[in-house]
Amino acid sequence: MKIESGSGNGKWVSVTDNNQLNVYSETSSQQHIISLRDGNAYQVWGTGTCVNGTVTILHLKNNSTLDMVVSYIRWQILDPSGGTALPNASNYLQIGFDTTYSSGGTSKTPTNMNSGSGKLSSVTAYNAGPTTTGTIDVFDRHYPKEEGEMYRFNKEGSLIIPPGKTMEINYVGDHTSGTVYTRVSFYLQ
Repeated sequence: MKIESGSGNGKWVSVTDNNQLNVYSETSSQQHIISLRDGNAYQVWGTGTCVNGTVTILHLKNNSTLDMVVSYIRWQILDPSGGTALPNASNYLQIGFDTTYSSGGTSKTPTNMNSGSGKLSSVTAYNAGPTTTGTIDVFDRHYPKEEGEMYRFNKEGSLIIPPGKTMEINYVGDHTSGTVYTRVSFYLQ
């Protein structure tokens, strides 16, 4: 059996013995497609110093007209001291919505993951303990098992920050020194 293209160009489609079209396809992550096709995939990282209390590691605000789609988050704690030994219930990372940047911290510029794209992200980022206002709407929490271990959260694009909205990553603990690192990968669509 032959199926003609129908455009008069003389091309034919192949059909298998099971009467199915013989086709070829590739599957790629949405983040890969947005980066390759649109040059609109980014990542931003931040650090903060452990304090006895809560410290904001990374605060993100979507200033774009597009949705900010988070695909991947990772974090680790390095050299914590002055508090309860890990693991314990007193030290954890929390991620949430709805806070507002107030002051302090250090501005971070998200990096476009397509080095050939000239696009800049419309996402504002602050790290290193910025002051924020409002009550964080926590949607996830993670307790570190040990110092230095890299923790990964694959959100597969289910975490969406609409235009004008925020996301914040905090470290809550009883340590008085140490460094917390976090990275967020996202694309604008």
